[in-house]
Amino acid sequence: MTYFSDTRTTGHQAYEAQKQVLTERATAFTEAKKSLIDLISQHLKNPEFKEKSIKVLSSKKRLRPSRPSTDSNTNGDVYTAGIFQTNLEAESISILTAGAIVALSTEAKKTGRYQPVQNTTTYIDPEKSIDVGLRFFKDPRAGRPTATIALPIRDDTNKRRGYYYVDINPKILHGSMFKQNQSSTLSPPENTHAVAYTSLNRITEIYNPIEPNQYPPLKSEGINNALNDRPGTYLYLNHQRKPVVGAYQYIPAANMGLLIERDQSVLFKQARRRLIKILITGFSISGIAFLALKQLKTQNSKKNL
Repeated sequence: MTYFSDTRTTGHQAYEAQKQVLTERATAFTEAKKSLIDLISQHLKNPEFKEKSIKVLSSKKRLRPSRPSTDSNTNGDVYTAGIFQTNLEAESISILTAGAIVALSTEAKKTGRYQPVQNTTTYIDPEKSIDVGLRFFKDPRAGRPTATIALPIRDDTNKRRGYYYVDINPKILHGSMFKQNQSSTLSPPENTHAVAYTSLNRITEIYNPIEPNQYPPLKSEGINNALNDRPGTYLYLNHQRKPVVGAYQYIPAANMGLLIERDQSVLFKQARRRLIKILITGFSISGIAFLALKQLKTQNSKKNL
């Protein structure tokens, strides 16, 4: 009963501390995602971008990126200066035609390819709402999750002429949850997992800071509860089948679950030590009492004889 009471108290205290950190990181992630979309939306309103992107989409010739210092060549072809943002830390940025064909890209090899703006892409129309949840999908070429957004490029008549297509680096969004050069406020330290469906039936982390090239499928009670936005126990087995204390939350901004977990084996160490002391003391007292009773019984037997 003492061990049960100790673990229950310690577990609840650990959960409350993890829940506070979880809320802070969820807020930081949501704000970082919103700031990113705001930054892109503002760029689309820039007159220089609108002029040059429309010129690219109106050209019958495929264009390739050039040095940022160049605006145009003798043929009047528009280059990347003033078109592609340099403050996003994106993996790649492209200009797509209305038929979703890459007309210009920071990755020259993408030019001329078809890039779907549905299913695996998050389509955002700033004229309607930028509060759209990101979708993460595994990029078969990179072998890891990515998030791609497409925003409409409109001309002066508000006609959609094409798309601004941005491959977001999940590492940037993941890193937004952690303050630089600051260690964890939890002791012992926690494991943070940002997970999402990266294919129809596969759940992985959106970014793995420990093993950036490894994205195995994950499954646990906490992950299922987080992705389904439902409450549940904070004592469960994690994806490695280890008992943990976990706090989790659904993040609508990215259709993902965020979990903060700590091993029960570490958190309940003091409770186990106390249990061992109680057991040793109990067995010792029981043993002494048994020997004393046995000695007393022997002495009474001798007196009777």
